[in-house]
Amino acid sequence: MNKDILIGGAWPYANYYMHIGHLAALLPGDILAKYFRGNGDNVMYVSGTDSHGTPITQRANKEKVSAEEIAMRYHEAFINSFNLMNFEYDLYAATYDEEHKKMVQEYFLKLINNGYIYEKTVEQDYCDKCNKFLSDREIVGKCPKCGGKATGEQCDDCLTTLNADEVVDKHCKECGEKTVLKGNKHLYFKLSAFQKQIEDLINSSENTWRKQAIGESRKFLHNGLIDRAATRQLDWGVEVPVEGYEDKKIYVWIEAVLGYLTTARRVAAKRNINFEKFMSKDNPNLSTYYVHGKDNIPFHTIIFPALMLGIEKGYQLPKYIVSSGYVNMNDSKMSKSKGNLITVDELVQKFDVDSIRYFMISNGPEKKDLNFTEELFIQTHNKFLVGMLGNFVNRNLSFINTKNLMEL
Repeated sequence: MNKDILIGGAWPYANYYMHIGHLAALLPGDILAKYFRGNGDNVMYVSGTDSHGTPITQRANKEKVSAEEIAMRYHEAFINSFNLMNFEYDLYAATYDEEHKKMVQEYFLKLINNGYIYEKTVEQDYCDKCNKFLSDREIVGKCPKCGGKATGEQCDDCLTTLNADEVVDKHCKECGEKTVLKGNKHLYFKLSAFQKQIEDLINSSENTWRKQAIGESRKFLHNGLIDRAATRQLDWGVEVPVEGYEDKKIYVWIEAVLGYLTTARRVAAKRNINFEKFMSKDNPNLSTYYVHGKDNIPFHTIIFPALMLGIEKGYQLPKYIVSSGYVNMNDSKMSKSKGNLITVDELVQKFDVDSIRYFMISNGPEKKDLNFTEELFIQTHNKFLVGMLGNFVNRNLSFINTKNLMEL
């Protein structure tokens, strides 16, 4: 009997071109899809572009274009990169697609109706001059640890992760006005309600999730899951389907991971497949694979399962978690500002696609980070593809030719 297979590749964020770190994390998904299709299984391989959030609106403001234009630019660039690398998605969508938005709103209302989203007023930084509440990235100030320049998310100097309330001497990034605190109404997701169920999921997945995924997930659980804001003060994103929240959008961490469900539903509809039965935890024929980098582990092992549990549709929780480590360049963390980064398109211009795919699979950062150098790439190609595989093929062809000549 053919298997039902859902493979979800992480959604790259639309603020820069696809680099080799993305490739190393996402290539296993395409390998799995090709393998199961070769077996004749029923495969749904889906992904898309994560196209909402503050970094995109900030880039749009800087370039004096719309946020949609920025998102579409990188969405098209991602599609081109995937095509160059011979990826074969059943559907590669974008979070600005109307179909995605409508389905996310449907799931959001389901979470509300099931009692997992509630209203809460929080103190938030406000700019009187710009007359608006500020997101974390719109706040600038000093780092409380090193005194360096910081945003409401991170210190630019020591790279410490921060919350907006930790930043010293806060100002509006746009106009420079000193911020004030005002009460702002938001919706929150009851993530804490799923502590026990997520613990049970992780304990039962030790043989099917990668070890680093198990370890990272248990760190979050050890500290206790806390409720998270489900809405954010943004102009660009999925509209909140609740009266009184017209000035806010659904927080990207909710709507992006729900993209696995929205894209798979679209594939199922096209194939006349009953999606609810396909995704059911009672479908013994179903295996789900979620493929991503290690920075996305908690979104796939904690938040996404909690959302599925909250929706109460009886969907199968992640069965296989395929998380990869980082890719460094020449012993340093990749950074476009330092010029220490190579995009997928640049790599394809220099090397053969099949050689790139082989290198990333044979040297994939499954258990530890990968240090990429062109010297290592060339060495791998020459030693294994030319030296071993090439020699194997050459010897066999020579043997066949010799045998045929002898028979003549």
